[in-house]
Amino acid sequence: MDHMKKLSTELQVVLGCAVLLFIFSFFDWQQVSGFGVTFGLNEWHGVGVFAGLLVVALLVWEGVRLYGPEMQLGGLSEGLISVGLALLVALFTLITFLTHNEARHWPAWVGLLLAIVLTVAALARARAEGVQMPEPRTAASAPPPPAAPEPEPEPAPPAEEPEAAAASEPEPEPDPEPEPEAPEAPAAPEE
Repeated sequence: MDHMKKLSTELQVVLGCAVLLFIFSFFDWQQVSGFGVTFGLNEWHGVGVFAGLLVVALLVWEGVRLYGPEMQLGGLSEGLISVGLALLVALFTLITFLTHNEARHWPAWVGLLLAIVLTVAALARARAEGVQMPEPRTAASAPPPPAAPEPEPEPAPPAEEPEAAAASEPEPEPDPEPEPEAPEAPAAPEE
């Protein structure tokens, strides 16, 4: 237990929530009672299987991070993978919660809450570790396209002598006279 006290608070919350979410995934998330008989379905039905498997994957991954060797994962950091797994756990738990909506039982609410707390703690842990989160690209946040190279200025034409300039200027044309307005047609008599 002394080893657990040495872990960061965020990691303790992530591990605790993941273990509890795994346990609560076996409780009835949907439950119907009638005539002295109770029937229920846990999270491990339908899309909830993915949520349960992702919780197991997150626990294994965090165990490898704690006790395994340093890993080189290309451009991905270990903290970023932890955040990705936590986000996927939250996503699939939310989908399970929404699709298992008939006769929802209290463990479904506890599971959803645990998934949210787990994700928030994983994000806080990643920020504390200095993990750079990729920024989503939108049209507003995208960098502007590179500017086109400016054309080289053309050399100025040689200056003309004032007499030659006066001779080469065309005379302005007179304004055309406006056309006379046409008289209005008489209105047709009303019947």
